[in-house]
Amino acid sequence: MHKNETFSISFKTSILLFSSSFIIRALVMMFLIGPNGYYKQADSMDYHNCALGMALGSGMHRIDSKEPIFWRTPGYPLYLAKFYNWYGIQNFSFDSNKAAQQASIWFQILVGSFIPLIFFLLAQAITANTPLAWIMAWIGVLHPGLILTSTYLLTEGLALIFFYLFLLYLYGLIFTTDKKFPLLHIVLAAINLSIYTWMRPMGEFVAILAAVLLFFSTNETWQTRLKKALLFVAIFFTTLFPWYLRNYQLTNEWFFCPTIGTYLNVFCAPKIVRRATGKDLVQCHKELQYQATKAVMHKKNELKGTGLHVSNNVCKQVAYPLVQQYPVYFIFDWIAEVIKTTLDLYTYQLIPMITNCYYYDPIKEYLPEKIAACLYAQKMPLIMRVTCWVEFITALLIWIGLFAGLWLFVIQPLAKKQFKIRPLKIWLTLVPMIGIIVGMTGGFGYARLRLPAEPLILILSLLFWIRILRKKQ
Repeated sequence: MHKNETFSISFKTSILLFSSSFIIRALVMMFLIGPNGYYKQADSMDYHNCALGMALGSGMHRIDSKEPIFWRTPGYPLYLAKFYNWYGIQNFSFDSNKAAQQASIWFQILVGSFIPLIFFLLAQAITANTPLAWIMAWIGVLHPGLILTSTYLLTEGLALIFFYLFLLYLYGLIFTTDKKFPLLHIVLAAINLSIYTWMRPMGEFVAILAAVLLFFSTNETWQTRLKKALLFVAIFFTTLFPWYLRNYQLTNEWFFCPTIGTYLNVFCAPKIVRRATGKDLVQCHKELQYQATKAVMHKKNELKGTGLHVSNNVCKQVAYPLVQQYPVYFIFDWIAEVIKTTLDLYTYQLIPMITNCYYYDPIKEYLPEKIAACLYAQKMPLIMRVTCWVEFITALLIWIGLFAGLWLFVIQPLAKKQFKIRPLKIWLTLVPMIGIIVGMTGGFGYARLRLPAEPLILILSLLFWIRILRKKQ
């Protein structure tokens, strides 16, 4: 593939995809999400509180206690704070700042409407197959997960476009035949992943994998491949360093976001205790939260007079011993949640709206019950039911394409030692990225968490279906 094939899309195509995408998202916002306040999701209050601190000039600190906030990263609160400043903070309650919140969401819709264009370019860069790229683009226009996410007061509404740009530049580097050292594309890939990580702190493991892919996936000299990988990692972590430094100065601990301790204690440890003791899951959750609170208070007493603050890493003191004592329970539950992330329907997000529990997450969800609710168990308007069934059938086709493609492009050719380089390279470079994205969701799995990997999943499935259609023709 030549360099000009990698990033080519006509102006008319761009306008068509963008306008179609924007109109659909705008209609959903105007007639479903906005009037009912459904944009307030489970994590929205956290971003609201962080944005208040930033808008009022105190930064990422709690309004009440003035304690620094570590659990969230500042990218999305900073974005939201700009709208709070422009519209003026009415008071500290969430609902009183509706105008600023909805304005921020309309900007998300505007930005998110470019995603189908990125899908087109990404598919073209990876497969050099224009019909497949067209299908990808229209899926981006109509995708229920992308449509709904663009209308929520959540990080994905803004962050996803940066992750998709990272994928575009990364896989453009991997699949281009241009032998020049593509310095600009490496910089753009690293910066876009960095911006995503400032909003959603999931990018550090992805960055390491990206560097590995850059090193092993091209035919250049090992010195050139090493330069690419090291340059990417250096740019990425350098752009994150200010937040590492801020957290170190406040806690004397090096971290970007102390997600793992709280994540394990809130989501994983209660399931372990339930299996080990037979107690109710809600009771286990309450007990572990109480133990974590005690650990925080103990740490605060230790740090008195030092000027240092307690980070969420302290929760590891409660969760880690349980994980180490019952590793089989932990692994089983983690895999179960990853499977739920992988197979969950995006249209299930409609169910909490119908049942009026859209603003909080239940402590446990079961995949069969979620799918049943979408297809028949939960009463809903006909248009919602049809949307759920369309996604369910589409998901079946996607999974048929994935398994059939794995056999057609990987297993069978390797067994016969007769394989084409490009399809095999596509599978070997896309599957690890999908795996690391979805694999991090083992605490609490749901469809929205696989959105960063969605275009890669679609490309792998469409490779098979395009092959079948061409054979029939």
